[in-house]
Amino acid sequence: MVTLLVGGSLLGCLSALAVDRPAQPPAPAGAQAAVGQPIGNRAQALTHSDTEGLSPERLNERNKLLAVGESALAKLQGDAALQAFERAALIAHSADTEIALVRTYLQSGTYRRALAFSAHTAGAHLDVVDGLALYAWLLHIGGQPGIAKRLLLEAEARTPGNQLLKSVQRQLQSGSPRATPDLLTLPHRMAPYSSKRTLPSSARVAGSGLLLQDGRHALVPLSLVPSSGKLWLRNGLGHLVEARLEQRLPVGVALLRLNQAMPAIGNMLVSGAKAFPGSVGFTVEYVATSDAAPAWPVLSSGFLGGESNRAGERKLGIDMPAGPRGGPVFDVGGRLIGLALPAIAGTPDRMVSVAELAQALGTVSGNREAVRLGTSVSTGAIPAAAVDLIYEASLTFTLQVITAL
Repeated sequence: MVTLLVGGSLLGCLSALAVDRPAQPPAPAGAQAAVGQPIGNRAQALTHSDTEGLSPERLNERNKLLAVGESALAKLQGDAALQAFERAALIAHSADTEIALVRTYLQSGTYRRALAFSAHTAGAHLDVVDGLALYAWLLHIGGQPGIAKRLLLEAEARTPGNQLLKSVQRQLQSGSPRATPDLLTLPHRMAPYSSKRTLPSSARVAGSGLLLQDGRHALVPLSLVPSSGKLWLRNGLGHLVEARLEQRLPVGVALLRLNQAMPAIGNMLVSGAKAFPGSVGFTVEYVATSDAAPAWPVLSSGFLGGESNRAGERKLGIDMPAGPRGGPVFDVGGRLIGLALPAIAGTPDRMVSVAELAQALGTVSGNREAVRLGTSVSTGAIPAAAVDLIYEASLTFTLQVITAL
């Protein structure tokens, strides 16, 4: 785990974090989504002190801009949402507007920018726990659970009994955080919106998968493919597409073909070297749920395990709650080194290496498109990558695997 702060009061350092992180422009998003909950009285009440002194006309203008921005965000129209929220921010320096901007940055795929601005929002509006609760959530899913826990403990000491903080603490402590209904209200909403698509009532998030470089194929554990053949994939930005089984690979992995291309922002760097046991590794995956709600993935870090008794596999080694797995595994340089597979017959979680995956993809019958994992990187030394940027890239490459009966 990477530590951002050492000693002193965490709350007193929140704004400083934002200064150290460069801002990046949000990536465009274009798919449609279900219209979300509009900004309501609760959000307005949260920022009453920030909007005090505004004329009724300016206050009404601000509230309309917030509603327009939220509607655009629910349709995955990131640019339109950003413009509306920024105009609202010019009218009043309020927590609800800044929290909306944080969610817009994240929905657009810029986790680093979202985390930086979330730090500022939490520190500048200590009287509004929504900002701090969202910041703690973003820290946790980005691989910094220790700092998230300390922030929540400090906030709880200042506002004992706060139900939002208790709900966030409960979910983060579970090891498999889910955005329960109380965590989906505005302004904090701790999940992305999703493309507008009707899913069967039996649809559920069965596990995780990996989007390949071409944006039209994905790898998932074979154990996640349902007998019904009904499959959908969703990334951390809310884009949802239907998929079908194309090939069962001989490494316990299924190759899926997407019915339409999903945006693969940036290059997936693939390591050309075999990962050394005991070296630092990261894996990213979604929490499996009994419904098909959109969510952000969770990054976990640890030390890679040694060889497994099964050919082509090794022990994952990264300590994680039990789950169906399927997410990508990265080395310290942010290069893909494998795909996480679930434990079987009492064995620990496993990882199938990129070498085995590449070999299996090369044997796909009728493969005229030369399906590749990503861009291969030389075996030479590579500097350690920032964990927040590893997570940022994973928002597009790590997929929710949704199945139905």
